[in-house]
Amino acid sequence: MDTVEVENLIQKALKELDQALEAHIKKDFEARNMNIWNASSETEYLLFMLGIQAKVENEDDLPSTPNENKDFDVVECIVKAQENLQESLQLYRRQKKNLKEVYEKVFSARGYLIMLQEKIETKKL
Repeated sequence: MDTVEVENLIQKALKELDQALEAHIKKDFEARNMNIWNASSETEYLLFMLGIQAKVENEDDLPSTPNENKDFDVVECIVKAQENLQESLQLYRRQKKNLKEVYEKVFSARGYLIMLQEKIETKKL
């Protein structure tokens, strides 16, 4: 996986999250949900590829995922995921050799996206 591919995956996920926010504001919940799923897909693939490159063997050392019992707002979850992905992109551009930090930020973003997916599936969203 080269530099351009990593950056493209992060940017695709960020674009999907931007579109999810726009759809949410327009109350187009079907489009919002699809954008969340697409962002999740990009994030999962990115984690897989970064995990191989960073040789991440033990996910126990990673930051904890968001507290599922806390009632996060949809917008808050999307924004938190965006923030983590933005930080991962900045880290990646600065220090391509330290992929563990990049992986951790993407992993955190994934936690928020999983929370949103679970709400979508249980019709709480």
